[in-house]
Amino acid sequence: ARAGGSPAAARAGRARAGGSPRCIVAPSRGRRALPGGRRAVPARCRASSSGEDASIPSLAETSTSSPSSPSSSTRDPGSPRVPSSPSFSYATPALDLDVDAPHADTNARVWYLPNFLDDDAFAAVKAGCDKLRRRMRSDHSFATGRLSAVVPPTSEAYAALCNARALRKLRDASGRLNLVLGDYPVEARLYRPGSSMDWHQDVVLYERPQVELIYTVTNDSDARTEWVGSDGLRRGLAPPANSALAFTAGAAWHRVVGSSEGTRTIVKALYVEDFAKTDAFAEVMEEAPWRR
Repeated sequence: ARAGGSPAAARAGRARAGGSPRCIVAPSRGRRALPGGRRAVPARCRASSSGEDASIPSLAETSTSSPSSPSSSTRDPGSPRVPSSPSFSYATPALDLDVDAPHADTNARVWYLPNFLDDDAFAAVKAGCDKLRRRMRSDHSFATGRLSAVVPPTSEAYAALCNARALRKLRDASGRLNLVLGDYPVEARLYRPGSSMDWHQDVVLYERPQVELIYTVTNDSDARTEWVGSDGLRRGLAPPANSALAFTAGAAWHRVVGSSEGTRTIVKALYVEDFAKTDAFAEVMEEAPWRR
């Protein structure tokens, strides 16, 4: 046990204090810039999503060359910086994507892939999430009102996410031909009416930044996922069942806009090219919502 109390007590204290350090969140206008490059900021410091304007930092603003910055040692060699806009007006609506057509923004490192799994694999993931529904708990994370549970690595749902079709689609889209399912636990998540996530980047957990897959299993809600493209414009869509969004960690800013009705079930899975980890991995594992 640690000095000053048990690990369980420490986790309980952190749960009361705020969310896990999984995300880098956008400061509101007038706040100081995020320190230390791609470092996590507690949920209690996140910006409000209300108001006419929002300041969304670009990678140039949040990635420093300081030796203490994780970004200086974890960025893909030669990978492009995302020229995302530092700000935009909410008076300008997000560009709606066609949910039936693939979308790729190589510079922002964002991909949308409809019809991601075949029928059998989709059925396996759906059945697995249905079984996990009763085990889902509030995850006390940066997200608001979300429930989550870990997908067992021995389950058919887990196997479906690393089958040949899934890997081929991700590799072809991203151009990273050695991607495999990482060793960070796969999570099933439930968004209910009002559940949301504010603007954030995913923290880099592996030395070669992971590709984070958001696979929609069911969706009868009006919730939307939005992100800032490499041209600085907001894009968004209401993801249908069996569609996947993929974001490279430390790249595009994105958020989930809460629904007024209905629910959306997703699976979050991390794909990597090797398993060498950053220091953030252990911290995020310790703070993981499903460990509380």
